[in-house]
Amino acid sequence: MKNYRRALCAAVSATTLTLGAVAVAPEQSAVTPTAQAQQLPDLRELQKMLNPQNIRLDRLALLVGLVAAIVVLGPVTGTIGSSHEPGRRGSQERRTVNADGLSRSYNVVLPSGYEEGKHYPVIIGYGGWQHTADQMQSYANLESAAAGRAIVVYAEGESQAWAGAPYARTSTKQDIAYTRAIIDDLVEHYGADRDRVTAVGLSNGGGMVASLACHAPELVSGIASVAGAYYNPTVEGCKSGAVPTLIMHGTNDNVVGYNGGNRHGKPFRSVNDVFNLFMDKNGCSVGAVNESQLGNVTRFTPASCVAPTELQRIEGGIHHWFTDPSASNTTVDFLLSQR
Repeated sequence: MKNYRRALCAAVSATTLTLGAVAVAPEQSAVTPTAQAQQLPDLRELQKMLNPQNIRLDRLALLVGLVAAIVVLGPVTGTIGSSHEPGRRGSQERRTVNADGLSRSYNVVLPSGYEEGKHYPVIIGYGGWQHTADQMQSYANLESAAAGRAIVVYAEGESQAWAGAPYARTSTKQDIAYTRAIIDDLVEHYGADRDRVTAVGLSNGGGMVASLACHAPELVSGIASVAGAYYNPTVEGCKSGAVPTLIMHGTNDNVVGYNGGNRHGKPFRSVNDVFNLFMDKNGCSVGAVNESQLGNVTRFTPASCVAPTELQRIEGGIHHWFTDPSASNTTVDFLLSQR
């Protein structure tokens, strides 16, 4: 009986320590510290129960049940996987690629129900200036909007910046090479569909996705730019090739003004100028643009284009990732509707 009690104590201690380690893991599941504490038994009570003077078979049965419950609860309070785990919802990994002489990283989130051998569309997210990949993931949460329909990537800018802006540390050539390396890596390791890669970005990242459509239209089957910063290098000297394009921009954006301006000593284009540029690039008919209003959104859609082209003007909108309307749902739905 003594040996049994000692073994049981060891099992309780080991299980509790394991759960404690999970609770402070870097990528926690959505369980609050209070809820975690409620799931753990009081060790002092367990020790009293194991006291030779108090031990009884019914208490031993109860204790064995508690230990079993802890073992079952372990996976519920665990962390989301940080490695390639097919079929696991939200399975995530940090990947590294070599591009144009630089070693660079990105985050990839697999869709729920991921299956080996299946080819998935891809959405690549580019955050704003000084935003890490993790930060963009926290506010955009594209994987929730995609709801299992795509592999989602969060790209990492060098010094948290993208080419074309005055503060960027990389050239357009380097950031395009990085994007190409991401796509190659996804195709090789995750069965990504190379012909269905789309991109969405905020601010400086919005300028980056416009740059992809302008300078490397063969890489992307659609882009969406939210409050984009269109410094001249992002949309100058574009290659031919239509790319479905969605632009969302607020009329009260005091960082990257709707009507263009100067920032960091360099000019950036107005939203209408960029929209007209992409209408021309996407073969839209001249002069025939439909305008419609829904809530705080005014939509501009050319009557006829080779590739869908749309501007959503957010009335009163400021410089941020929009929640009204939802930039996540709007951009993901647009991008995944492209073939």
